[in-house]
Amino acid sequence: MPDVPCCEIRLIRTASGGLRPYLLVEGVPVILANLWAEDLLHKSRLNTVESYLRDVAVAYEWALSRDSPLERKLERLAVFSSTELTSLAERLCSTRRGAEASQSTCTRRLESIKSFIDFSFDHYVELNRLSLMEQSQAEKNKNKNLRNLSKKIIKIAQQSEPSLPSTPLGADEEALLKNVLYPGSSKNPFKSVKIQARNHCLFLVMLETLARRGEVVLIELDDLDLGPSPTIRIKRPSDINRERRRDGASLKTRGRIVPIPVLLAAMLNEYICDHRPKLIRPKRPCTALFVSSRDGRRMSARTVNTVLRTVTSSLGLPNFSTRIHPHGLRTTAANTARKRLEKSGAPSLNISDALAYLGGWSPNSDSIQKYSRQAISDRLGEILRISDSTLPPEKTDD
Repeated sequence: MPDVPCCEIRLIRTASGGLRPYLLVEGVPVILANLWAEDLLHKSRLNTVESYLRDVAVAYEWALSRDSPLERKLERLAVFSSTELTSLAERLCSTRRGAEASQSTCTRRLESIKSFIDFSFDHYVELNRLSLMEQSQAEKNKNKNLRNLSKKIIKIAQQSEPSLPSTPLGADEEALLKNVLYPGSSKNPFKSVKIQARNHCLFLVMLETLARRGEVVLIELDDLDLGPSPTIRIKRPSDINRERRRDGASLKTRGRIVPIPVLLAAMLNEYICDHRPKLIRPKRPCTALFVSSRDGRRMSARTVNTVLRTVTSSLGLPNFSTRIHPHGLRTTAANTARKRLEKSGAPSLNISDALAYLGGWSPNSDSIQKYSRQAISDRLGEILRISDSTLPPEKTDD
């Protein structure tokens, strides 16, 4: 099969100073997809549009692999053949390496492509100034394409494995990791004390604040208040930060100020005063809390994964089956926070609001229950067991 032209997404600064994503093929912006993305930016967030544009790039690559440019096909406002739609659906429901994509990925890609096809037909109908009869036929063709593609993708997606929720760490597992990461521990896989101190604080901050991987690397020194009532400010990244970071720093967050334990504040203060200066390079100022040992600059989001993978491999415990990764730590933190709030006697509405605030979610987000499902299950078990113990014994016949 001939080489497929490379599709890529670039964030480009606009004349007004903002950022917007562009789809390029062999370095050249494509017209239709970028017009759609520009229209989508009026009603969706930048990271959402970027994600949708990546889905559409998959369709562009599919068409180019068949030597049939997508824009040329859409310009004709015709019905795609069943063979074409089957092939497109299979490509959208697979990863770049050819494995099955998750159900959530298939569903998101379907929504992206449906939006793109809908926009494309409306764009060419208006551009070509079609008659009412021609417009009616184009609408029928569009609806047929959307209907048939949806059926094919849904059928494939139903055969895929559903996305599994991240497994939170158990109390023993969490304690083990804290002991291994503690500076000076003989089991710590990192030899340098300054790196040990950084990684230990990184791990604890993620557990206490529910910070996403992309959020924790963007914490600055002036985001910390280590006074009598210590807090960490987790803020929404600026466009400049987003433009500079090519490693997935998140834009999903809602800014928040999170209280932290006094003990963690003391550890952070020790790290900042005694260890962080040794990671900074001379004449290269850095305001990030967590600094790379390689170049003295801000730690990348990928390095967070590397740290956790190194710890996992160093454990050497066959019974330690829980995968250690940033998403899992966020889930662990959410469950811990929910249990603390429930023990405090706070009303359920306040618990939901508090968790939404801590996690950087909207108040009615499904993520609140999704991330703290283990705590909900544990609490439900406690309630049911208490109910069972208070029931009167069943009467038996003499």
